Amino acid sequence: MGVQAVLFDFGHTLMDFGRTEEALRGAYSTIRDRLANWVEDRTPPEIEELVERIAEEIDRRVERSYMQRRLEELDIVDEFQEAFAALDYTLPPELIREVVELDHEALVNSVRIEPETMDILEKLKADGLKLGLVSNVSQLPELLHRDIKAFGIARFLDGVAFSSEIGVRKPRPQIFEHVLDQVGAKPKDAVFVGDRLVDDIAGAQAVGMRAVLTRQYRQEEPDSIAPDAVIEHITELPDILSRF
Repeated sequence: MGVQAVLFDFGHTLMDFGRTEEALRGAYSTIRDRLANWVEDRTPPEIEELVERIAEEIDRRVERSYMQRRLEELDIVDEFQEAFAALDYTLPPELIREVVELDHEALVNSVRIEPETMDILEKLKADGLKLGLVSNVSQLPELLHRDIKAFGIARFLDGVAFSSEIGVRKPRPQIFEHVLDQVGAKPKDAVFVGDRLVDDIAGAQAVGMRAVLTRQYRQEEPDSIAPDAVIEHITELPDILSRF
């Protein structure tokens, strides 16, 4: 029997992203207003300092956790609480939640999904394949589920696992197995598509899936980790699947 399911990474696989300066400034202008309203007798930091001390600090913390090969996902709310504590702000839960959502919107507003990607997802679904998403991401899972609906991707998916929801990151087998269970496929009948050699390719292969490295948005060169196939663009995927 051929391929029954295709699981995808999200960032730099199905979509490209990178928060723009304009989106960040807009979000943190609103965050600064919220801080001013919450503590009326204190002038909050300027937007540039908030971006540096909060948004960019969170980015550094997340990146550091990946460099350390941490496999348990960060609690993004705790990370924001600690970043604000360094500015001598102890924010109530409802305000922290609003800040996290505003920061998240700055990222969402910078997401780009190519029309060809949607076309391929539609084709694979029409061919009778089960589709899934397995993503390492620190953002709140309820916001991410909302995002994939808004992007139009959710309607193609039979299973979804965000590391912030499952608690562990790729290459841990549990996060792959979670979606395989959701789509009802055995590893040998599934293919994983992702842009990272360790997290995506080695992680999927360790579970028993075949793995396709995509170089559409990021370029990692295969070394000791050998993908089962390499594509430069998602439009090449159906041909690869037909060969498996």
